[in-house]
Amino acid sequence: MPITRVQQGTIGQFLAAILMMMGSAGRLEVAVPMSDDDRRDQEVHARGVFGKSLALQIKTAMQLHLRSHLVTPLLYIHFSVDAKRLVSHPLFWYLFAYLDPKTMAFADPIFLIDSATVHAHAIPRLRGGIWHFGFQASMGPRGRDMWVPFRVSPEDLGNRVLQILRDQPLASMTERASMDSLLGSDALWVGRRGPAERLKVA
Repeated sequence: MPITRVQQGTIGQFLAAILMMMGSAGRLEVAVPMSDDDRRDQEVHARGVFGKSLALQIKTAMQLHLRSHLVTPLLYIHFSVDAKRLVSHPLFWYLFAYLDPKTMAFADPIFLIDSATVHAHAIPRLRGGIWHFGFQASMGPRGRDMWVPFRVSPEDLGNRVLQILRDQPLASMTERASMDSLLGSDALWVGRRGPAERLKVA
């Protein structure tokens, strides 16, 4: 029997949690809300830093699409949201990933994207009070679509989430100092040119 959608969702959430906790060397904690009324699959925060967490909605596909005019396959994920529940917030992000049935892991790359960008550019359509979205991104190394800056290697997911939390403008000096200590002395913060260019770890 094939894996059900519920099983697939659970697997995706567990894999994401493993990558974030191990990829951050234990600096991130991942919690699962008792209910998902706010469409939060996971709440992620840095250990020792209170008052700020990242809400994640995790979307996966178990097959890729190959079009005749394209060399590299596409990750395509369709999802719908009741218009009353659609929220765009700097601390609400989406994680899109191809869940490879052969390796039983996320393929490289995965895509970590803020909710406002997803809601604006993932082919949004409003019908009967329901928003329909179609996320479509190239999985190839030479991809040129708008989602390329949001690519993350699975092993880098933990550090990327730490960076997002650190970059939030409302952080107090105490919170920012705590994040700096978690990231360590080998982290170099650079200008806000793009989502993939803010943090480089030696």
